[in-house]
Amino acid sequence: MTEVSELVALLSKAERGYTKVLNRSFQNAGYDLSREQYELLEVLWEQDHVNQQNISKRLQKDKYNVTKLLNTLQKRGYVQRKMDKEDKRSNFVVLTEKGVESRHTLRQIVEQVHTDISFTLSPQELKSAIWVLKKLNLQ
Repeated sequence: MTEVSELVALLSKAERGYTKVLNRSFQNAGYDLSREQYELLEVLWEQDHVNQQNISKRLQKDKYNVTKLLNTLQKRGYVQRKMDKEDKRSNFVVLTEKGVESRHTLRQIVEQVHTDISFTLSPQELKSAIWVLKKLNLQ
């Protein structure tokens, strides 16, 4: 395995591990949410009343996957869709009261996970890792 292949494999493994830890932390706190669902909520916490296309762009996910996330969040009472009065083909996504109220607690959970992770790296290691990953940003 080349060093680049090893790096890519480790990045992928680290992301899966982070997702697993975050999902478990949400579950332990009584929130039936995934990391991806949380990230979608973050978009709406920054700017509520957004159409699905903008959410897709912000999350860099295709519309199909965003639809699946939204359907689940809607079933669980975090968001609702509202039809655009000017363009009946377009829907806006808005936070429900539950979606708004969960913001503080969910962000605290994420911050705690980040704090726990930061204990495994020195400040210099963290800065170096960020530098390398920014350099590798393929977008």
